[in-house]
Formats: sequence, C-alpha cells, structure tokens
Amino acid sequence: MKLRNCLLSVILASIVFLGSGCRHEKAGWRGTISQKDGVITISNPEKPMYSGQVMNLEEELMVGGVGRSGESAFSSFQAVDIDEDQNIFILSTKDAAVFVYDRSGIFMRKFGRLGQGPGESIIPVAISIRADRVMISDRARKISFFRLSGDFINSFSVGQYSLLETSLDARGNIYGLEAGMSGDNPAFKLLKFDQEMKLKGEVARYLVPEPQKGLDPFMSSPFFQVGPDNTVIFSRPESYIFEYYDDNGKLIRQVKKAYKPVRITDEEKNEMKRKLPSHQGSRFAYHPGCGRFICSDEGWLLVQTFEKSAEGYYIFDVFDEQGRFLTKIPLPGEPKIWKKGKLYCREEDEAGFQLLIRYSLQWKK
Repeated sequence: MKLRNCLLSVILASIVFLGSGCRHEKAGWRGTISQKDGVITISNPEKPMYSGQVMNLEEELMVGGVGRSGESAFSSFQAVDIDEDQNIFILSTKDAAVFVYDRSGIFMRKFGRLGQGPGESIIPVAISIRADRVMISDRARKISFFRLSGDFINSFSVGQYSLLETSLDARGNIYGLEAGMSGDNPAFKLLKFDQEMKLKGEVARYLVPEPQKGLDPFMSSPFFQVGPDNTVIFSRPESYIFEYYDDNGKLIRQVKKAYKPVRITDEEKNEMKRKLPSHQGSRFAYHPGCGRFICSDEGWLLVQTFEKSAEGYYIFDVFDEQGRFLTKIPLPGEPKIWKKGKLYCREEDEAGFQLLIRYSLQWKK
C-alpha cells in the first residue's frame, strides 16, 4: 500500500509547521483567548484559519469488505483501537468478538464470543487499549479486560449504571458516559471509576433538553474522549463547546466555536421515520452545533458538523492541540480513532459490507 513505510508523523510535522507560522499561507488565527477563575477559554470564529482544501487524505489500508471470508471476516463493527505496534483491534457487536490484524492488514487472531460467562459478551459496544490491556464494554452492564494476546483477565459488573460509552486512561481509570433519564433533572453524566468499577466521582453532566417533551432522535447528546496527559474532553454540542478536565476532575480549559445552525431537512426526518416507525416527528428545527468528535493522541480534534459536501459527505472541523480552528475536511465515512498520524474510519463498500479504512493525513504545502 502507498506510504506504508512512511516513518515521519504527518501530524507532528504539521504541528511544527503551524507553529512556525505557515509562511506559505496568508492566514492568521482570528480567535481570542481569555482566562477566568483558572479556566482558559479559546473562542474560535465561524470561519477556519485556512480556507480551501489544505489537508489531504491518502488511503493506506482497507480491512474487511465483501471479499473477505472465514475466521477473519467480521459482519460489521462498532469500535476500533490500535496498540503501540499499530496492530488493529476491531470490535464487532454482531459477532461479539474482537478481530485483530497487524498494521499491514494481515489477520492475526480473534477473541471473545457470545455469552454471559468469563470472556464472553452479549452486546459489546466499546473497546479501549492502554499499554498491555484491552477493555471491552458490554451494554449488558459488564466491563471485561483482556491481554493483547486475547487472554481473559477479569470482568466487573457496572451495577446500576447504564453506560453508553467507556474509555480507559493511562492510569487504568475507567470513564463512562451514563444516560440518566430518570428523576426531576434527567442528564447525561460523565463518571469516573477505578480499575474495579468503584465510582470515584462525577466529572461533568449534560441536562437533557426539554425532558418533559420526551425523547427525540434529533436531540443533542454529549460525547467524551480521553486526551493526552489524562485530560478528559467533554462536549456540549448544542453550543459547540468542548470542556477539558484534568486528572482530578477540575475544569481547566474550554474550546468554543461560532457556528450557523443547520436546519433538519425533510429527507432526514423521513429517513428517521423509516428507521423508527413509532416516531411521531421531531420537535427540533435545527441540528445541534456539532456531533461526535475524536481526539488524536497529539491533542487535535476532529469534530463532525451537520454541513455536507457536494458528494453528500459530512464535513468535519479540525482543531489543533491549542484549540485553534484550522480547517474543514469532508470525510466519506465515520472516523473512529486518530493515532500515530493515522485516521481510521468506518465505511461501506458497494455491497453494503463495512470496511475499516486507514488514512494518512497530509497538510498541503
């Protein structure tokens, strides 16, 4: 594959390049930085620092698809992560298993299976790798740990918590996003647990908008990522704000961006009715400011907007590690992770089979 032997990190290079002032670009950041009560706020304008296409995607690797069969063939996948050697761990919810490939896409092994016993899952939805441990989160209220080899270590019940997403930090702490929909003030809560799933505290919460009017498929909901230095990034999509919390759960930084609301189209509403026949229609006229996001291992953010390119791809905003809004880029699939200068996306082939595509991101000079 092209660029397979490239040893230079594109992301690191672009950070150095930006830090030097990008002399070939006649552009400058027009945001503001302020500080109040120890919290730094980076406010970005609606327009990025660089206009036009300044980042290129170079496809390096494709895993999966209609042509794959046998033990290495996953039917679909929910999540993906890589280890330090860039071996690829693909979590398939339907197969209740993890499929492992080396950095060249060669199948290595598979572990996990459907069930309720040790090393088994019912609805596995999230995978997180730190050092030599693999954490699998099961929607059936269970967290399981494996070695990179696939050997089962142990598992813990998440008890009363209904966790939508989970992730490990470098110290082995577990973060989970809980959908607390009961009570007078239903909210999504970002919770921190120790290595045995004992609650250490609540990091942040996001109140459900207009809960008295019921759930709505177009309702905004937060997401989170564990960033560099054990910071945790929590989004507030209705206002396009990202909050950064340190290892002690203290808010230390905010990144904001101005935006124009994108109207929910009739086509989107009709598609939602096809997926959810019982849905009576949305009460929202506009999408939230942003959708899902991922954080690179260097601290860059890739944020989904609800704008679309001429080809129908969602457009993603790109922020550097300082929180500056650099550029926009359309992506043909859903980005899952961004590590070691590589972007891993979930896409579909013409037959509807899911693929994992690995891209190199290059800054155009």
